[in-house]
Amino acid sequence: MIPSSADGFIDVLALDDLPSSSQKSVALGFQRVLLCHTPIGIHAVADLCPHALQPLAGSDIKEGAIRCAKHGALFDLSTGKPKNGVTPKTLRIYPVRIRDGRIEIAVTPG
Repeated sequence: MIPSSADGFIDVLALDDLPSSSQKSVALGFQRVLLCHTPIGIHAVADLCPHALQPLAGSDIKEGAIRCAKHGALFDLSTGKPKNGVTPKTLRIYPVRIRDGRIEIAVTPG
């Protein structure tokens, strides 16, 4: 089990380790989560395309969306919803907060 705070958030990375316009995949137990630092904020999503089942790390991010390099599906980083009709499947997103210079995410079973 992954240790978390009383409110379900887990400390995953120092904010300084995720510079602006970068991304980093982190392992949380059996899950891989992709942290993306965009001009509109920090997002945490499943590091696995829900359609192609390929890692999203290294994929292009533009205007708040990430594009799967395998088949071109575009997902909104804030909602996980598909944006271009390639797939109806939604990308899993995780709540994010910054506390004391650390990035924390809420991970729940699912």
